Amino acid sequence: MKSIFGFFVFFFSIQISLGQQQNRIQVAVLGTFHFGESSDYASISRKDIMSRKSLKEINKLVSDLATFYPNKIFVENTPDTQGLWDGVYADYRKGLEPKNPSILVNEVFQIGIKLAKQINDPFGVICVNYTPPEQYGGLKQAKTGLDTIYTVYSNMLQNRKPEIGRFFQENPLADKEFKSYLKKNEEWSKLSLEKHLLAMNETSSLNSLHYLNITAWMDQNPNGIGAELTAKEYLRNAKILQNVLHKLNPYDKRVLIIIGAAHVKPLKDMIEAHPLLEFVPIDQILKN
Repeated sequence: MKSIFGFFVFFFSIQISLGQQQNRIQVAVLGTFHFGESSDYASISRKDIMSRKSLKEINKLVSDLATFYPNKIFVENTPDTQGLWDGVYADYRKGLEPKNPSILVNEVFQIGIKLAKQINDPFGVICVNYTPPEQYGGLKQAKTGLDTIYTVYSNMLQNRKPEIGRFFQENPLADKEFKSYLKKNEEWSKLSLEKHLLAMNETSSLNSLHYLNITAWMDQNPNGIGAELTAKEYLRNAKILQNVLHKLNPYDKRVLIIIGAAHVKPLKDMIEAHPLLEFVPIDQILKN
């Protein structure tokens, strides 16, 4: 009960503060592709992301995001990696870039860490991702009995989940949408990085990703678990937002979430419904 009571005191203090200021916390979400390695079925990226031209475009993106001046920068890494990124940020503030290539190319560094330094953020980035227990980086040790039950349940679903290639073969609509999205991304990759990301964050693109990653499972209800697979993806996004909420305080006015574009729509829906939060479309920042 002590922790639950503390939780409500925390949010009550935010509500009082926001009520006095007549403001909500502005939350901008930058949906992106993964710059480096990815466990996604089809990795969407750009050629030569570390070329001189691309690095110049990254710097422009970071400068434009800096105009939003977020009080906190949230990124798609799990909280157990916080110490690693704290160290990367401490070194970068001293002028040292990561020697590990996978860290150097990661969008957490190229966008999040660089942005934090540009706005002189004292803490750097905050890791808020949630990974299902059966995946690499997921829950390694149960903290509660519910963790144990969910780990078993999640693994059972994973074992019954069809291979993605076969799923697309059996779902012509999803296959058509997937190929269409890949074709669009190929065209977007010819644009500047900022325009590429703006295209990814348009409503039609976010809807396509939401369908492909979350709701397409229900079309054919593969192995009788279509709704369960969809619900599992919603849970992951709810866990991510929960991690964000627990890092907010009454003094925050603006925060930025940098995350894979497939997460943007479910996060947007939850943020827009929250009485203490205000969703800020990323194009309002990048087009200023």
